[in-house]
Amino acid sequence: MSQKLNMLKFIAQSIVLGLAIGFLIVFFKPTLLGNKNSTQGNNATAPISYSEAVKKIAPSVVSIYTTSLVNSKSLTNELQKNPGLKSLIPQSMTQQYLGSGLIMTEDGYIITSYHVIEQALQIIVSLWDNTILEAKIIGFDNVTDLAVLKIEAIDLKPATFADSDLSETGDVVMTVGNPFGLSQSVSLGIISAKGRSGINLYTIEDFIQTDASINEGNSGGPLINALGNVVGISSATFNRNGAQGINFAIPSNVTQLVMHEIQEYGKVSRGWLGVLLARPEEIIRSRIPQPEQGVMISAVARNSPAIDANFRQRDIITHVNDIAIKNNYHYYELIAKTKPGESIEVSGISDVNGKPFRKSLQTINRPPELKM
Repeated sequence: MSQKLNMLKFIAQSIVLGLAIGFLIVFFKPTLLGNKNSTQGNNATAPISYSEAVKKIAPSVVSIYTTSLVNSKSLTNELQKNPGLKSLIPQSMTQQYLGSGLIMTEDGYIITSYHVIEQALQIIVSLWDNTILEAKIIGFDNVTDLAVLKIEAIDLKPATFADSDLSETGDVVMTVGNPFGLSQSVSLGIISAKGRSGINLYTIEDFIQTDASINEGNSGGPLINALGNVVGISSATFNRNGAQGINFAIPSNVTQLVMHEIQEYGKVSRGWLGVLLARPEEIIRSRIPQPEQGVMISAVARNSPAIDANFRQRDIITHVNDIAIKNNYHYYELIAKTKPGESIEVSGISDVNGKPFRKSLQTINRPPELKM
């Protein structure tokens, strides 16, 4: 009997001791239990430092300095035709501009914002180790405000890209770049929203919105996640009185597509129908009833597929390939994603008789100078 009591006592003491140890672990070291809801993966908790992410991206970020003429685009074009005239222009007629860029290949292809180098006479790239090299323009895409540069270098460290479609609102992100000439500067924030459009910056808008700072000089630099992988290219800031922490980046998936097209072909080929859409404010000023669904045509270009298909002003386009059109930018994006020569189906409502129509058209190459 005594032996049984001692055994029960031992078991009870063991249980009490185990519970006590468990309580201490939960109270003082909860991280030892892991966190199944952690977004970092592998039961890890959020890092207290992002230094490893910054170290990973730093060798891939470059500072860009350009020299361009002040308010003289025609003179810039003339200089490109006759470089010898450059020595005749006084320095007082030029201005300096700075931006950022991202190394895409080991042999010196760099992506940046088109507006950084748009009217550049000379482009200088400063690597993370302060090596200075002159760059040339390989091609650009004014539809997305991206440009590809090339420097003569080898054994560079290309950036690692994340799938921007998998990024989510609330993810931690950082901008890395050259704001106001302060190279390799880092700002922390989160993704505030995805798929932003209607900002009236570029034709195709599918921005990542972030509160991570994008200042003058950040344009063209990377927006990275907590692992140091690129999710976007810093592009613009919402410049309105009182606006703070509203910045935009071009998604990494778009960036890689544009990079590949320019590197391979020197340009990005996109479909075009020759339709210009009315902006909501134009419809209101004209006192035309706002369409309940779709978008309204304001003009049709000559010698275009749209004019051949008898599209008219005030016709309503509701669907492209059976995809319902949300707004003007959605229409432009869907058409621009097609390749020249591709056949598409466009549905809508005629302004002439108010009846629905469905037309088959073949896209042509989008004029490179076209903004919208």
